[in-house]
Amino acid sequence: MNDSQRSFGVGRALLAAVCVASIIGKTWAENNPVPQVFWHMEVEVDGVWKPISIESVEQAFEKRQGAFSFGPLKAGERTFDISVTLNVKETPVGKVYTGSVANNEKGARIVKFNGPKFDSVAIDPAKASLYIPNGLGRRMRNCPVGGKGAGGINSFTTFETEIYPYFALTMPWVALDTGIATYYAAAYDRKARVKSVGARWYSRRREVDLRFRHPVSIRVGERWEMPEMVFEKVSGDWHDAAKRYRAWYDSTHPAVMSAAPDWTRDMVGLLLVIMKQQNELLMWPYTDIPKLCDVAERNGLDCIGLYGWTVGGHDHLYPDYDPDPKMGGIPALKAGIAEAHRRGIRVYIYANGQLQQVGATKFWDAYGKNIAITRRDGSPYVQTYHKYKDIPVYQFALGCLYGPPWRERMFSLACQAESFGADAIIYDQMGAQRPYECWGRGHGHPTPWSSHAEERPAFLRGIADEIRKRNPSFSVYTEGLHDSILDSIGFFHSYTPGTFKKDVLNVAARDEAPPSKDGDAFPELFRYTFPESVLTTRFPTPMAPRYMANYAVVFGLRHEIEIRYMPDREYVLDGKVPTSEDYGTVRQKPDVDEMRATPPATASAYLKAVCDFQKRHAKFLLRGRFVDEEGFTIGRAGSPLPAANALIAKRYVADDGTSAVCVWNISEKPVDVAIDGLGKSKGVYEPGTDHATSAEIPLPPDSLRLYVY
Repeated sequence: MNDSQRSFGVGRALLAAVCVASIIGKTWAENNPVPQVFWHMEVEVDGVWKPISIESVEQAFEKRQGAFSFGPLKAGERTFDISVTLNVKETPVGKVYTGSVANNEKGARIVKFNGPKFDSVAIDPAKASLYIPNGLGRRMRNCPVGGKGAGGINSFTTFETEIYPYFALTMPWVALDTGIATYYAAAYDRKARVKSVGARWYSRRREVDLRFRHPVSIRVGERWEMPEMVFEKVSGDWHDAAKRYRAWYDSTHPAVMSAAPDWTRDMVGLLLVIMKQQNELLMWPYTDIPKLCDVAERNGLDCIGLYGWTVGGHDHLYPDYDPDPKMGGIPALKAGIAEAHRRGIRVYIYANGQLQQVGATKFWDAYGKNIAITRRDGSPYVQTYHKYKDIPVYQFALGCLYGPPWRERMFSLACQAESFGADAIIYDQMGAQRPYECWGRGHGHPTPWSSHAEERPAFLRGIADEIRKRNPSFSVYTEGLHDSILDSIGFFHSYTPGTFKKDVLNVAARDEAPPSKDGDAFPELFRYTFPESVLTTRFPTPMAPRYMANYAVVFGLRHEIEIRYMPDREYVLDGKVPTSEDYGTVRQKPDVDEMRATPPATASAYLKAVCDFQKRHAKFLLRGRFVDEEGFTIGRAGSPLPAANALIAKRYVADDGTSAVCVWNISEKPVDVAIDGLGKSKGVYEPGTDHATSAEIPLPPDSLRLYVY
């Protein structure tokens, strides 16, 4: 799914209204001059799919010492034996909310709880920004105008994020810079339950409010405990909000990457190769792994991912992953991996962490159809990955992570990969899959239940811990990204907003372009919050353009090139640049225009130069802590350089306390560079050279330079 198709907005929000008088037995509306929604829930009755809405504005309540109690609840003429307790703690800079919802209504299931609505705050529309953890991050500077609702002064426009945990919302917090002050809104939920963030913009009042929305499934006799929700002003900008969230995360989670071996931090980039495609076209037998090592070395990459290495090929016959005798069998596969190791290259083996082909395997017949994530009507959720126009459309159901057979199959695949000598296994899509409501029975969860949410961290962590008992240097890897799985994943194959070509081009132009309704890519947000995370860029083509390589270096990401089709093989082995027609019936072709824009040898040489550059300065660029622009400015004191906006500069702090600033000239002209605030640099370095460079020489277009302090 293309992230440009996502909604990056931040949706309907609830106004916090804790300023009411301490009166017992009256409704919220009776105590407010302007009735406003404090919370909202939806209740399903007797299995009827259309839920009934219940608004706090219509409820009687009691308030005692900061605790609000609602219930029984009313919706029109009907009364429900449901209660809501909301505790509001005043802090010097805002409020902290906790509470619970209890359902004692027979035949009723609460399916949504939205709230509490945080205090509305004044904004300067010309200066306001909302920072959203959409992928690596998104900054919205386009305050909406117009709106709907009550009309006049109370007209509003709403936005909603995607749900967490999911690559489209990687952390459950946002930072709101009103142009006057910065506010931090976060949900502290160790269980990683499903939620989203909403905002409501009142253009005439020049105000914004925020809230969290919680899809839930609260059955009769159950009580749902709200996560702790925080809405407070921070002393600085979004960096301070990120520090607040990271401090909470560290206090409640195992250390980031605690189940990952050290070598994953030193990985500079990977070569992804599909050995056999979905149409069973064999492109790379196991005996060709040495040739793949040649390609990796030519590009400076130190890890190879083997996809489509099985009898069925890629995206076919999952979850069966059997070595293929036609490709050389297990002895040739082991020998190829051993040769890669001899040359200092790591190897990981592919498995999909969620897909099982419908009706195509013995596993499906014996277990899979019974543990598929199931819709309310009893049908499985089905995905299709149709790569060639002239082959059947294979259907894949999603395996429910609660099902013991699924966990056993996934762990057995990790053991198999380790037995071949591989360094890691990738469970594809496990960081990219959104949560679904599963109605399947016999999976080990209540029915219904939200799959791919709170069980996913435990699923991955359990496998990572168990396989590392066999081999402490073995790593678990996935596609996508969100913070609930950072304690088990060694590195992330990108399917994440902020890592694609369009994001790179957006970052290079974002400060010069007018605000977009979809916002700007802002990779600083996740990188600053979790600088230890190891994540690749994503350009599904057998080469990386110069600007993609530079972007990866300056933001502390890893590189990736992908060999997927037969013309890609000819490109990397023979230097033959393909045309679009060469790909025949392939439905989603690589970026042929980029492949033709740069000679293959030139593209490989530059990627190798920047990879070698990162390795030489690994204490900063691979293992250093990304601190964004803290501690320095670009330009001379009192006289900023005219071309300063042509530069992207990020600072890295090493374990020994030294630091370096990596600068990327994103313009089409040479630019003078001066860095203030860190003193005199101890060395200046550029890719492609082993010796220091003069800081006085202008930085060429689309080039990198590292200043060490």
